[in-house]
Amino acid sequence: MALIACSECGRAVSDKAPACIGCGAPLPTSSSIDLVPRRSNASPPTREQIKRRALLSLTMLVLGVTLAVLLDHRSDSRAASFLAALLIIGGLCWFMVVLIHAVASRR
Repeated sequence: MALIACSECGRAVSDKAPACIGCGAPLPTSSSIDLVPRRSNASPPTREQIKRRALLSLTMLVLGVTLAVLLDHRSDSRAASFLAALLIIGGLCWFMVVLIHAVASRR
């Protein structure tokens, strides 16, 4: 059971209820979340796009590692350390997505 907002009065109502208990407005019977997977209409990335994305993600990763190494001797810069960690994590995640796109585009 989940709570949804009534479109008329905004009151939180159970998604199983046929009508709002506050104003009596009928509630939608179907879920607004579509759980059926559908194919995307977007064209798959080209080889050049994949290469560019891989280069940018690796650049982001190297920049984060370089910043982390430079900040290793200083412990007073928490914001810069956070930025370095964010660059490393973002670069790794983005590179994994690029690899998945590269493998999927070969099929």
